[in-house]
Amino acid sequence: MSLVDTTSIRIEDHRTTLSGGTKTEVVIAVGVRDLAERLFRHDPPTPHEIEQAIDRVEDALAATGLRQAVRGDLLTRESQLHSVLGLTATGDRLTRDAVELRFQHMALTSLGHSGLRNELQADRVDAAVLLILRECMHHLGYDGVVRGGG
Repeated sequence: MSLVDTTSIRIEDHRTTLSGGTKTEVVIAVGVRDLAERLFRHDPPTPHEIEQAIDRVEDALAATGLRQAVRGDLLTRESQLHSVLGLTATGDRLTRDAVELRFQHMALTSLGHSGLRNELQADRVDAAVLLILRECMHHLGYDGVVRGGG
């Protein structure tokens, strides 16, 4: 993985920023607090709340004008994202499929599959972070997410 070609992701309270390499910074007008405080009313979020959040993130992604393309990996230096994904060391990586699996576990938990609660203890904020990452990877074409140093 070349850091020059890597896109960094920063999921903030009211926006998500993609930047790095030769790309200009792109701001996606949705953040973790927008979902966790405005849409998620339950722990874990209900299926309806998750669907509303997916729609909100998809609309924000569409507004950027970015199209799906082969983009490589996302790099994150955010401890919240590291924790949600289980990225414990610099360079740890999860594929898009592994992120999708974590998201599906969260969605199953929202349907009442209590056996998964021990596997993924996602509160509203964790669920929002995971959902935003999943949607960015899925709709923009990122292959994986890597824990950066720092």
